[in-house]
Amino acid sequence: MKKLPLSSEDRCIAQWTSALGHQPKSGIRHSLGHDCAVLSSFPRNLDLVLKTDAVVEGVHFTRSTPAPLIGRKALARGLSDLAAAGATPRAALITIGCPNPRSASRILQAYRGLSRLAKKFHLPIVGGETVRTRQLLLSISLLGTVPKKTSPSRSGAKPGDILFVTGKLGGSWPHHHLTFTPRLAEGQWLVRHKFPSAMLDLSDGLGADLPRLARASRIGFTIHPDQIPLSPRATPRHAFTQGEDYELLFSVPKKRLSALLLQWPFSTPLTPIGICLTPRQGYHTGGLPLRGYDHLR
Repeated sequence: MKKLPLSSEDRCIAQWTSALGHQPKSGIRHSLGHDCAVLSSFPRNLDLVLKTDAVVEGVHFTRSTPAPLIGRKALARGLSDLAAAGATPRAALITIGCPNPRSASRILQAYRGLSRLAKKFHLPIVGGETVRTRQLLLSISLLGTVPKKTSPSRSGAKPGDILFVTGKLGGSWPHHHLTFTPRLAEGQWLVRHKFPSAMLDLSDGLGADLPRLARASRIGFTIHPDQIPLSPRATPRHAFTQGEDYELLFSVPKKRLSALLLQWPFSTPLTPIGICLTPRQGYHTGGLPLRGYDHLR
């Protein structure tokens, strides 16, 4: 039988998605190649977690960035947000913004980098979209689950709670922002053991993300710059202003401090960097600026 012709778009999509290889199929009724992905419903004791994130050439990476690392970063950013929710990733959708036909081979390599990270977390890519854009763009939508009524928000911190960060901060460019590991296991463990009163991921710098937590929780805070865990050659100012560290920032009630430090099962560093105060007590950073990366500045 004569084969039906494929459009250039269909041909590219078939090539790109072939890079995904064998994927988990449990609970997935329809995925790639259909108008919609259809998943079986999840147990009633789970809440659904939704997230979307994008990386754009000239903003999150450059023309010289290796394509597999572009794909990896596109997925890892959203997974870092799921980590802050204590969630388990269940499925992902990919939107590709393709500038021109010459970008097809670069996008294939981006898919390969993305696929390697997805396999690490047993995450199926179940669909997506392709559009023409002026520069290369990858947008990832994620579906996750978390045990019902356990996921912390940004608004639960209380005066007296201790502020913690995972890992090391600052100096994310030129390499760490492309190669970081989302703290999914750490976030899930923290939520499972009910340690965080509030939690978020550090994507825009401590100077931007900590005020978001403080505003949501209606608290003040004191940060001790000499206690901030720093990457090699980074400074506390870098940790506050540069962004793209993708670590967890969370608050813990003081009465649970000893249990957290005693039970922490990971090699990932865990560091107390300050304390939550009442709003009247204000915001104290040792002179570091309360600003970070701003997409609209």
